[in-house]
Amino acid sequence: MKKSNDTKKPMRRKYNLFFRYMGFSIASVTISFLVLYIIFLMFVSGNWNNDRMEILQSNAMVIAEKTASLMADDVTEEDAYDSALALADTLNTVSDTIEADVFICDAEGRLVLCRHMVDTQTHTLNIGECETHSGFSMPSSIMNKTSGNGYSTVASLPKPFSGAKQVIGGAQVIRSGMPSGYVYAIATSYNIISPYSKNLTRMFVIAALISLIIMILLSYLFAAQLVRPMEKMSRLTKQYSKGNFSERLEVKGAKEQQELAESLNDMATSLSVIEDSRKSFIANVSHELKTPMTTIGGFVDGILDGTIPPTEERRYLGIVSSEIKRLARLVVTMLTLSKIEAGEESLNYSTTDLNQLLFDALLSFESAVDEGGYVIEGFEDLPHIKVQADSELLFQVAYNLFDNAVKFTNKGGTIRVGMEETDGRALVSISNTGKGIPEEEIHRIFERFYKVDKSRSEHVKGVGLGLNLAQDIVELHGGDIYAESEPGGFTSFRFWIPIEKTTDPQE
Repeated sequence: MKKSNDTKKPMRRKYNLFFRYMGFSIASVTISFLVLYIIFLMFVSGNWNNDRMEILQSNAMVIAEKTASLMADDVTEEDAYDSALALADTLNTVSDTIEADVFICDAEGRLVLCRHMVDTQTHTLNIGECETHSGFSMPSSIMNKTSGNGYSTVASLPKPFSGAKQVIGGAQVIRSGMPSGYVYAIATSYNIISPYSKNLTRMFVIAALISLIIMILLSYLFAAQLVRPMEKMSRLTKQYSKGNFSERLEVKGAKEQQELAESLNDMATSLSVIEDSRKSFIANVSHELKTPMTTIGGFVDGILDGTIPPTEERRYLGIVSSEIKRLARLVVTMLTLSKIEAGEESLNYSTTDLNQLLFDALLSFESAVDEGGYVIEGFEDLPHIKVQADSELLFQVAYNLFDNAVKFTNKGGTIRVGMEETDGRALVSISNTGKGIPEEEIHRIFERFYKVDKSRSEHVKGVGLGLNLAQDIVELHGGDIYAESEPGGFTSFRFWIPIEKTTDPQE
């Protein structure tokens, strides 16, 4: 049952991400369509009203000119009736044509003639007040702006035009150079509930739905393609967490996916190296601890039970002392590395004579140098350079480098020490003859737990921490360390540190 629950969790996470992406995509597109539709309506509304105002104004001007021509001073009553009937017919025709209410007002704004005064069946004119426009009077604010050249605007009018805003086009009737009335053409302004806007909305919604369906299909395919490699990454990271670093991701897809896959592969490689180093470290440390402890225990037991004669006790106690010191150095090295990693190791600066420090470090290997018949060169030419440094940690650097040189120098070979001052730095080199370091391995010698092939020396001991510790200490001082080697010729370790005190990273 537990196994079943474990297998469901990744699926829930997968579909959760998938549907979140789909939901976000659909919501984004829907909101975009709504914003686009609102902008579209505003654009259509503005253009619609502008076009309507031009049409209404131009027709009002034409009717105003015709009205002025029919209003002669010497016209008879019968002719006036015929003229009014003709004007009413014109108002009726134009109103139907431009879908507007066209009428004529007097100078006070009161309606005097409109299409509703014509009886279309008898073709007669009903003189008097129009029931449709009963009580209507054009506002003076609009009349004052209306001239013979026309005027148009969008405004709210009193009954019977109350409600939605109206598009108004007007012109002043000029007779004998004097204003004698007004012609107005009025139509309802564009609104979202008009048939025209409803048709536009219907078309827009259909187009939006089709686009949304296409987008959903494309998003589904894209999301599935996006989630699939992430699911594999999730599966691999679980394997990595369990210590299985054998499988790698295929580097393909978008640039970001490729970079992520490469990063995960690099991480897996690094973790694999660290895991191998950890196992090697445990094995090496176990061996390094076991061997001297076995030696110490055996010699001590031999002294206690009398197996070792009293005359030999001193010699064997010396070996025990040497092995104890070796164990102590190993423990100190591990503790120092741990402190540096944790940022707990601070530098205790003091004035340090590098010449004397190197000499003291080499003295620790006096017996090994004599036993190997090594030739020591360079001390006679060393300048006395004093630096501001942590003398104890710097001694550890020199000790580890001499330890490395003693291990790998050929019998009767040479160990050479060099030092110089340049650009405010003290440069130290410790070189030795011997088989050297293969080119393919030299770039890894400062890695923790890494050990070059032991076959290069018959008395190699250690767990691969010395050079790594030396590098950390030099970098803690603000310097750098590197190695050069010629296989079959020599190996040289060189490091530099600032002569004056630098800012302690731990302060």
